[in-house]
Amino acid sequence: MIFSNLAINLTGFLRQIIMAWILGISGHIDLMLLAMIVPAIIQSMIGGGAGEIMVIKRDREGFREGSFEALFILSCMVPVALLGTIYFFSINLLIPFFNLEPENVKLFRELSLIFILNMLPGTFNSVLRPHLYSQGFYRFYAVSSVVSQIAGIAFILIAAGRIGIYAFAFSYLLTGTLNAVWFSFRAGLFLPGLFSKKVWKHESEQLMTLLKRVFSLSIQTLMNHFATFWERSLSVKFLSPGYLSSLNYSKTLAELPNTILMSSVLTTSYIEQAKLNRNSEQEFADYTTRTLSLIIKAGFLLQAIMLALAPAIIILIFRRGRFDNEAVRVTLIIFNILIIGFLPNIIMNFLTRTMYILGEYKKLLLAVFLKFTVQVLIMLVFIKTFDHTIPVALLTAYLCLAVILFYFTGRRVTLPPLRFFMLRLFTISGISVILLTIHSYTIDLYINLPNSLIFLASLPFFIISGIAFFWFLRRNGIAPLINFKQKSSF
Repeated sequence: MIFSNLAINLTGFLRQIIMAWILGISGHIDLMLLAMIVPAIIQSMIGGGAGEIMVIKRDREGFREGSFEALFILSCMVPVALLGTIYFFSINLLIPFFNLEPENVKLFRELSLIFILNMLPGTFNSVLRPHLYSQGFYRFYAVSSVVSQIAGIAFILIAAGRIGIYAFAFSYLLTGTLNAVWFSFRAGLFLPGLFSKKVWKHESEQLMTLLKRVFSLSIQTLMNHFATFWERSLSVKFLSPGYLSSLNYSKTLAELPNTILMSSVLTTSYIEQAKLNRNSEQEFADYTTRTLSLIIKAGFLLQAIMLALAPAIIILIFRRGRFDNEAVRVTLIIFNILIIGFLPNIIMNFLTRTMYILGEYKKLLLAVFLKFTVQVLIMLVFIKTFDHTIPVALLTAYLCLAVILFYFTGRRVTLPPLRFFMLRLFTISGISVILLTIHSYTIDLYINLPNSLIFLASLPFFIISGIAFFWFLRRNGIAPLINFKQKSSF
């Protein structure tokens, strides 16, 4: 799972590096990110948690293998298509809110259309991903996704010189469509059931039950992504051109270790938690507590490593082409702030999935509403006061939601005392703030050095960090990432 996520996310991250190289931080990238957000909200509202809900055991067997899954996916894609169509014909209503320049309106509308089209394969893929995992198709998912990502990157390299920012938008559509084709080969969907009254009648009760759960979860997802909508719209409206680009690069880089390594733990632990919860509440509680403890330790170690090496990481990955020293300064500050929220974000994701299994959808919705309120209020009140309001709002929201979810989960599962958890979390965050302050005062000492010299100077620290992380894996009883059998297979 770790190697799968490594391959998938590094190929996806390569798209960001190419974007920084060709376009740097620019208003056109800001516009593309703005065009993405409403289609992303619509897709995630329906398909964001639908896959996790689908793999939870149902009350009765399906008509035949793959029949329920086919109906469920279709039931998710139809409202996505309908909402996407309504949004496309309503775009003109949003344009005045964004204060777009007249010359950018056409570009925004065309980019929006591309991302609206991408919602259909995107929904199909997001619903099927947990299903493929539950069937054990980890390797197939990794290989097919990497091939699709490489195809999208190849398209960018071929077309970016001629069509500019459109190449990046079309690459998302190409990647999503190819993934949908690959996934359909292994999903085991019974497509003839879509046209059978018997199948619809047999599956209707379970279908309605799970769709109600999706609807409940969609409100939570709407609030999560609606906060992102405010984040991007306020950036374009009030902050300097290119700031949203820097925020996007920083967020992508800050989330990379999570998507590569920690999401492997979260995904596999979610499947294991779902199984244990059906068999024994005590085993489920013990497993949840152990996994949370491991996540806190691993998350803090990764957070400390990323903060310590942040300047070298930003410079070595992004500084080339149109991504100059000024872009490095802005991106580094944002990256440092977001990394402080790395551990709370991981805890938040783990406890969110745990509450899925416990069926605590209403409490989860309340927690997400509180997070949304805190995040948006900070952005609205302070956006004109200081430049980095948005990453600070994200950090604050992560901390608040992690504490709230820990409290709610602790009422159903025996966890360490809340006071101890908060002390631990805020102590870790305080250490991270100290590292951020050090970077702010020392960046002028090395920012003008060439990349090669910075690489050589930081190489020993990268090696030490790698050794420390592998030692952590061994210390906590996790098998080495590469053993003899895996070497041979590789």
